[in-house]
Formats: sequence, structure tokens, C-alpha cells
Amino acid sequence: MDILISPNSFKGTLSSVEASNIIAEGLLKIDQNIKFKKLPIADGGDGTLELFKFYFDYESVKEESVNSIGEKIESEYLILDDGKTAFIEYANTCGLSRVELRKNNLNLSNSYGFGLQIKSAIKKGVKNIILGLGGSATIDGGCGAMMALGINFYDRNECILENINPIVSVDKIDISNSIIDNTKLNFTLLTDVDNYIIGDQGCVKVYGKQKGLKNSEIPKFESYLKNLSQIFDSLFNKNVLKIKSGGAAGGAAGFLKIFLNAKLDYGSKFIFKKINYTKYVKPGSIIITGEGRLDDQTINMKAPYSLISFLDNKNFFSVAIGGSVEYKSLKLLLNTFDLIFSTSDDINTSIKKDEAIKNLMKTSMDISKLLNFKKKIN
Repeated sequence: MDILISPNSFKGTLSSVEASNIIAEGLLKIDQNIKFKKLPIADGGDGTLELFKFYFDYESVKEESVNSIGEKIESEYLILDDGKTAFIEYANTCGLSRVELRKNNLNLSNSYGFGLQIKSAIKKGVKNIILGLGGSATIDGGCGAMMALGINFYDRNECILENINPIVSVDKIDISNSIIDNTKLNFTLLTDVDNYIIGDQGCVKVYGKQKGLKNSEIPKFESYLKNLSQIFDSLFNKNVLKIKSGGAAGGAAGFLKIFLNAKLDYGSKFIFKKINYTKYVKPGSIIITGEGRLDDQTINMKAPYSLISFLDNKNFFSVAIGGSVEYKSLKLLLNTFDLIFSTSDDINTSIKKDEAIKNLMKTSMDISKLLNFKKKIN
């Protein structure tokens, strides 16, 4: 029996590496002879930085930065490939995990701290910068990051915009002082979703509420991003609203793709290729994946769904674990996963880390019992 343990992070509680260790321990508690390989996954959002540490040699760069509302924090990014490449995770500075939700005023919240990390990496002389976009606390189209990289945003009175979310008042953009123009960098953007910037499946309507946006504010923020797209279209002659996955990180993916002349890729697929995941899959392999919540958004290229899609032509059996599972989406989810487990019956309650560990351990033991039973009857 060939088992691959490949969870995504359980957002807010466990990294994918931690989740892999717990699942492995749970399997062993029931069957000490069970064989498995830990291959944790990520999609560009929370936990991707830790995943890069798990698989690759790296130098950690820890510096003071700011979170989405300008509070000082210690940030971290990685230098890889003997100094040639930097990996920077949006969520590490401007993610929901770095700010109290009650403080996250989206009229002010921006990605300036993320931009400071990019600026730091450029100064270190790297040639390639990989940006993991996901888990954001912002809807600013990446404008805060652009400010840190030398872009000036002005309102209709030609006053420069500072210490706010620029998209709320922007009327004109001046890119003449951009530090990007003087570099020959290769940028790759890793997205965790396939949503567009605006529309029914856009980043505002789908993800705005989880960042603190009120229903009455949704049309306003759609309008802000549409206005920003018109300014960008006139500057760069590119239609940002048509970029698939452009809605990742509050629209940052679409606007940064144009500003940085970047390649855009699904974070999960990029990682699967980077670690050569397919070489570990044998006929009849059992793949155990999962993340904090399984629901209708899972099929928007979240890592567990992306993994199964990536291995579509392989012969394997898939088990998905959700910290919570939206039961109305079970039929949809079972089109992808062969078996689904939930570690908690309450889909609305956020839990503490020690409880999340206990729940995931118990679920892993249940899976091990099932696999042990299957082995005995075969």
C-alpha cells in the first residue's frame, strides 16, 4: 500500500508541514507498519513559505515591515538557488493572519509591506522573484506594493495618496519613478484561485466578506477596481479585467502581472512541477490531502483540488480531509475526491491549535483503521 500524505495548510491553525506530521502520526498509531511519504502542498497562499523551506535549501531574510494596516511586524522571505531567486509570500506581511479582523479597515488596508519585501529582494541582487499571492487581508489591486516600489498615486485634486488604500481615491498614476524599470528581473506570480477581478465570481464578491467588507461596500470596491483598471489600461494598453486568476490577493495578481510584466501560474501546479510530484505516484497509490475548509470554493484551483486535477491521468485513490466540510457542496466535492472526512461537525466555529491537532489526529486514526481493514480483506 503506497500512501502519499499531501495536505494544504489548515488556515489559521496548522501549516501543511505540521498537518503532514500529524496525519502521519495518526496513521502510525493504528498501524506501525504502514508505509507513507510526506509530500505537503501549498497554493501560493498561507503556508507556502514554510513549504519552500521544507523542500529547498534557502537563506531566510527577516526584516521589519508592516502589515496591511501599517502596524510594524517582523517579516520573512527566502533566498533560493544560490542567491539567484527570492520567494516572497504576500500573506507573510499583508495576510489575514497578520492583522486583527476588527481592525482591518479595507479603505486603509493595503499591500505596502509586501512591496517593502520586494524592494529588499531587489537590493540583494536577485534575478528572479517568485511572489505567492493568497491569504490576503487587502483589496487594493497590489497598489500598496507599487507605492513601495516607487509608483505615485494621485487623487482628482492631484494630491499624492499615502497611508490609505490607493484605489479608494486614485485618479492618476505616475510610474516614472518606478525602481522596476531599471532592473532586468523575472517575476512569477503564484495564485491560489482562478477568480477574475470583478463580477459574480470576482475577488470582491467572493472574498470581500472574509476580509471584513460589508455588503453595502461591495459595489463600491467593484467600482474602485474598475476605475483602477481603466487607468491601467490607458497606461499599459492591457485589459486587466480579462486576466484569469487576476483576482488573487484582492486583485493584486492582475495588476501586478501587468506592472511587473510577470508570468502568472497556479501556485499549486508550480509547486507540483518543482518537486516532481508525479514521480512518487504509483498505480493504486492512496493520496491523503485536505485543508482547513472544503466547500464550493475548493474547486477554484485550491491546492487539494488542483493536486487531483494535476494527476488526472494517474491511477490512484484520493482521500480529502477538511477541518470543516460544507455539506451542501459534498456532491460537487465527490466529483473530485473518492472519500471525504471532516475533523469537526461545526462548520462555523474557529478552533484553537491544540483542538485542531486533536481533531486531525483522530480523523487520521479513523482513516488508518479504514485502510487497515481494506488491507485485511484484500
